[in-house]
Amino acid sequence: MNKVVKIRKDGSLEQAIENSSLNFKSTDQGIDILAFSTAIRALGLSNRDLQPKKLSNFIRSGYLQIQLICSVILFQFKGEPGVSRDNLYDSVCEVFPMTTYSNFRKILTLGVDNEIFVRKRSKKDSRRTLYSLSDEMVDPLNKYFLSILSDFGNLYSKAISDGIAERDILKLLSRITNNSGLGLKK
Repeated sequence: MNKVVKIRKDGSLEQAIENSSLNFKSTDQGIDILAFSTAIRALGLSNRDLQPKKLSNFIRSGYLQIQLICSVILFQFKGEPGVSRDNLYDSVCEVFPMTTYSNFRKILTLGVDNEIFVRKRSKKDSRRTLYSLSDEMVDPLNKYFLSILSDFGNLYSKAISDGIAERDILKLLSRITNNSGLGLKK
């Protein structure tokens, strides 16, 4: 998968959400899910060279599960009805190069068995199976992503130390924004 979700230059974020193959209840729900999926993907890609080579399968499978979900979402944001297993594996390997195909298949099958992903035949090539996010998962994922984001400031402040002033937490968060390449540099 290309590392970037292609949103046409003349198109808007709202059009991208409308053109995706996911069924959102509202534009805000689409924006929330796109923002979080993109953040998870970006964090994984930025961390690729620094990852420990020997993570246990248990720990790796948790990272792999969220990357699978986010990769499928990002493929569907491109307007595709789903993603083939090979393209999904390539996408995951961009973030986790040491992922074995057997572990990937095991986690993907677990997602299908738990009805997180829907498996269907491609209309273009009947030999291909496409995986897409189940419509029933859009709402729970949105709630999950929002709960993580809504408590992020509190968790961030607790990770540093108890009792740090709110303005100092905001200063640290703004520093992250400024160093991300998107913030205004002084």
